[in-house]
Amino acid sequence: MTQHRQVMFQHVILKGDSYQIGKTQADVIRGIPGFSEFLRSGAGKFSPEKFEQISAQIDRFCPGLNAEIQGLADGLGISQQDLIYYAYTWLPKGNCSHFALLPSRTTEGKTLVGRSYEFGEKSEDLRLCTMRVKDKYAFIGSSVLLFGFADGMNEHGLVVTMSAGGHPVGAVEGMRRPIQDGFQFWFVVRAVLEQCKTVGEAVELIQQIPTCGNPILMVTDKSGQAALVEIFGANKAVKRIDSHSAEQILFATNHFTLPEMLPFRDPIMAHTQTRYDAIQSRLGGTQPVDKAAIKSLLSDEYPRGLACHFYDEYFGTLRSMIFDPQAGQIEMCFGSPVGGDWYHIDFKSGMKTYPVQLPLERTTPEFWQAVS
Repeated sequence: MTQHRQVMFQHVILKGDSYQIGKTQADVIRGIPGFSEFLRSGAGKFSPEKFEQISAQIDRFCPGLNAEIQGLADGLGISQQDLIYYAYTWLPKGNCSHFALLPSRTTEGKTLVGRSYEFGEKSEDLRLCTMRVKDKYAFIGSSVLLFGFADGMNEHGLVVTMSAGGHPVGAVEGMRRPIQDGFQFWFVVRAVLEQCKTVGEAVELIQQIPTCGNPILMVTDKSGQAALVEIFGANKAVKRIDSHSAEQILFATNHFTLPEMLPFRDPIMAHTQTRYDAIQSRLGGTQPVDKAAIKSLLSDEYPRGLACHFYDEYFGTLRSMIFDPQAGQIEMCFGSPVGGDWYHIDFKSGMKTYPVQLPLERTTPEFWQAVS
């Protein structure tokens, strides 16, 4: 009999200027002692000179974020420089699948974006946030370390999703060391959502931001454009599609596929190839698909679909999402989508908590084997 673990997901709304939002988050965090201590641990703290350099880079690419972090630090009564966000962000993780279908490939005649995010719940915020920061584009997304985001959609219908392109870069033991000085994916995703309206604007900003890791980003807008961006440190390759392209779908799991990035590709694990093949076989071709087909792919258990229950091995589905940029709406399932409830969330949705039972299963050795 499968064991289960209950967790609580939240949809929170953060509104105001950057500093006010930081102070609001501090009020919440004080009630979570373990997380509060983690944030204030200062692990890997930079020298004052290095901190000033990184702060300047944050102001350049994501203005206002330093003020938000200052609000949190003041609310917790500690130095801004001691917050662990900086050490973890300037250089984690995410074994994910995502895909974008242009209007010609959907029965509704509109762009739809699907995403499945797998990791372990103990290292996640478990928050969907509606962010309304003064002088920034409003967006809804999944937070990482409170200030970063792993995915989201903004008020202009721009959608950004990500997955790790092989063994992920991170500050904790067992992860790949930073490829170069730069920011983690969660900083890049937030910067794009707050400042860009179109795929073109997003790709331009992504090209400018120095990145330390190996994420695969997918950017889609409501005009029917999409881009796949594969990153390995300073090396970035982009594939764009629109209504005139031969291909009308983009998708990615956890390995690079663009020709320019093959020299940087890790050995492909069985799980990433299997999920890639599942997306291709069920959504590929030329026939339009509907939301039911997309939801079925997300909800069917691995290997036929994308849902995984290996939470203690950092490979359990924590959220499944279908973004509709034209409607400004997300269909979302918190936790496992196998029999789970789906919710409609948009910019008018209120705050809510979602108690979820996570089924705990174990992988087989074949799951982690290299296939190429």
